[in-house]
Amino acid sequence: MRPGRVMTKLRNMFNRLLIGFGLLLFVLLGFTIWEYLNKDSSEFVQTLNSQEATDQNEKMVPLFNPKQNLKEETFFPEQSEREFDLSMLMDSPILEDLTLGFATTQDMQAFLKEAKANGFVVKDRSAELKTVRLRVSDLDKASRYFDKTDKGEEPHYNYRIRAPELPRAEFLEGEKGFGSTADDWMGTPQDRQDWGRGVKVAILDSGIDQAHSNLNGVAIEEIDLIGGGSSKGHGTAIASIIAGNDLGKWGVSPSASLLSIRVLDGEGEGDSFTVAKGIVEAANQGAQVINLSLGGTEGSTVLKNAVDYARERGAIVVAAVGNEGVKGVSYPAKFENVVGVTSVDANGRQSTFANYGDGVDIAAPGVGVFTAWEDEGFVSFSGTSTATAFVSGALAAEISKNPNLSPNQTIELLYKYSNESEKPGFDEFTGNGILNVGRIENRNVPDLHDGAIVGYYFDPEEMKGGTTPFLVSVQNQGTAWLNNVSLEVEYRGVVKNYIFNNLNPGETRSEKLFLDGSGESGKGVRISSQLRLGGQTDVNPENNTRVSTISLPD
Repeated sequence: MRPGRVMTKLRNMFNRLLIGFGLLLFVLLGFTIWEYLNKDSSEFVQTLNSQEATDQNEKMVPLFNPKQNLKEETFFPEQSEREFDLSMLMDSPILEDLTLGFATTQDMQAFLKEAKANGFVVKDRSAELKTVRLRVSDLDKASRYFDKTDKGEEPHYNYRIRAPELPRAEFLEGEKGFGSTADDWMGTPQDRQDWGRGVKVAILDSGIDQAHSNLNGVAIEEIDLIGGGSSKGHGTAIASIIAGNDLGKWGVSPSASLLSIRVLDGEGEGDSFTVAKGIVEAANQGAQVINLSLGGTEGSTVLKNAVDYARERGAIVVAAVGNEGVKGVSYPAKFENVVGVTSVDANGRQSTFANYGDGVDIAAPGVGVFTAWEDEGFVSFSGTSTATAFVSGALAAEISKNPNLSPNQTIELLYKYSNESEKPGFDEFTGNGILNVGRIENRNVPDLHDGAIVGYYFDPEEMKGGTTPFLVSVQNQGTAWLNNVSLEVEYRGVVKNYIFNNLNPGETRSEKLFLDGSGESGKGVRISSQLRLGGQTDVNPENNTRVSTISLPD
């Protein structure tokens, strides 16, 4: 290893924190100045109030660039680069929680024997992952250890993990909740009390309230990796969706057994190393599905290795993509060996709070779902956590019914028989589509006719005002070929008619229409569509009609 390589890595992590702290101090300084002006200048306050409407439409421009201010600053000009590193890193929180992976078990054991002498305090370890969790107690000794080692070990920060924040209220405006209808919406049959039998689902979360009546009769094991009491509401809701078994509210797989592994504290927070240990423990305990309704903004080697470890042992790892409404999927959902799950509302539209981008694989109900909560509570639960639990439940159901399928084949079943979303084909918003349990269940039933209007898609790149193109898409969600399918689309007094033939099972076709963006400001455009099957009875007529109001930019 080149001397100083690890110190450079630690210094770079520290610099990211330093810039963040600098921005925070800048905001606090600005607030202090504002308070001073507010106190001493009533005229200034009146001016601000009079300009409020104008200011709301202005862009906020940073007053300085942190990188420009720091680019030539040397806090310790007389010191060497090594001394500079040590001075800057001495009090860094990074050094309080690091992970260190090893090539072999022997290398790890050798490190552990000399850890204290080399300036480390070992906090935890994983034999399966050959990884140690540690803090640096003596930075000079620790840096000298890394400089002289030839094993290639590099420390990594133990990144934070948490349950996704509940969606902000503004994200839920205009979204249609499911209530207690999510299972019916996905075509899940009522007669499913044996679904999940013989399958163990691990729920890595805040713990489960095993006394809840909705979980009566469910076999639940519990492992606590962080210790102490906590709020178990989030984990109880996940368990309810997967295996609820009382009060007429069944989960997707009521006969599945649950392995609750507590990796999050009472605030829903945890760390990558503990989650990785939980994944390993779940795989070792024979879990076939591992539900991770949690995530973080940074990937880590230890977390990725844990996911790969579980997949090698036949477990399917399912994770939430996150609720920030931004481009960028949370980890571990973004990893290749994880099924990344996003949320849709009861109109089949991707939730505005759901993250999108590389790593989204499938969508499921995630808005206003009626679930159990701790202390015998029931709540309306929203988020990609909710959607993740539905996918885990569906996977458990398929494993119990088709035990000879490989994990990859089981996953592909869900993808193949998912419903198309608004944008045709695989996309960064809903991945392979929206989970449809009914289509999976009925895939071998012949001559089922089911045509569906799956939505209207407006390409954001083409929404620039004026005339805007959009797609109306239909899908054959049955098992029989469809012919003479008529589509009628009406908007702004115009009626368009189309005929589809030779639509094979699962196929999606689209028609491009154009919408004039002119009109009364602030009023949306109502688009109404009706699908009719010629000469066949549609087994699911509810999806043959779609009415939406679209707001276009001026």
